[in-house]
Amino acid sequence: ARIGFLLVSLISFMNAMVRTGGLFAIIPVIASQRLGIGVGRMGFAMMVGSFAGLAASYPAGAVADRFGRKMVIVPATVITGASMLLFCFGTSYAWFMAACIVWSVAISVGGSAPAAYAADTAPAGMNAAAMSTYRMMADAGYVIGPIVLGLIVDAGGPVLALVLGSVLLVVTGA
Repeated sequence: ARIGFLLVSLISFMNAMVRTGGLFAIIPVIASQRLGIGVGRMGFAMMVGSFAGLAASYPAGAVADRFGRKMVIVPATVITGASMLLFCFGTSYAWFMAACIVWSVAISVGGSAPAAYAADTAPAGMNAAAMSTYRMMADAGYVIGPIVLGLIVDAGGPVLALVLGSVLLVVTGA
């Protein structure tokens, strides 16, 4: 019933929804059809982004420990949402690579802080219930994301779906 826990669970849900619905389902289609990026180059860009995210994860944890979880969660969530717009409006492979790096760093920086925040807000003796509820919200986002964003793609196209996902993520983070 704590508002902070509910909001961080919503952030977890939205991150998972946009990741599976956007990054895993829509963005490869946009990259292939609109930018002409092949599977190998697409995978390479995502790999470079993953390494950038890995490099950012330890400093982000230190910042979250030193300045508080919210100081990491909010900007990372907003930047994650904004990164979807980079994928939407990219015009070249370099732009796609930059979007992969921005997305991966943002999701990596904001990856562990929400879980830590959820654990921090759990009442004494309720850690297991709090963390399972938090994780269930993310899992629901993984399932719902491709379905909802896929229906939006069918109704209005892939750019509309990513823009909507981006807006929802930015609003949730804010």
